[in-house]
Amino acid sequence: LQGKFFMKCLQFHFYVDFNELPLLMTAVEDHVIPRYTVLPHFLGLTVIKADVGSRAEVIVTSFWEVGLEESEQDASRFIDEIVRLTGRNPSRKVFDIIYAKVQLPSRR
Repeated sequence: LQGKFFMKCLQFHFYVDFNELPLLMTAVEDHVIPRYTVLPHFLGLTVIKADVGSRAEVIVTSFWEVGLEESEQDASRFIDEIVRLTGRNPSRKVFDIIYAKVQLPSRR
């Protein structure tokens, strides 16, 4: 998959203690993904982390075919869940995806 796209992505950025990661991932798997997958323009989701001292920096990015209006309520719920689990308020940004290339691994 390669080329120009007209997609949006919604990104949350925050820090968590390492012991909070399993609870966070459970919330993503049990609450966020099921809510997003039923929305008509949802395309996918990534969760990445980097170890920063005694904490993990986490970036959650959801990908959308068009505008994000339909995801607003669920995004707010996810922010509430992050605050509840970590006591931290994530930063939030919306991006336009102007180019993407995805290459599946070769099967040997």
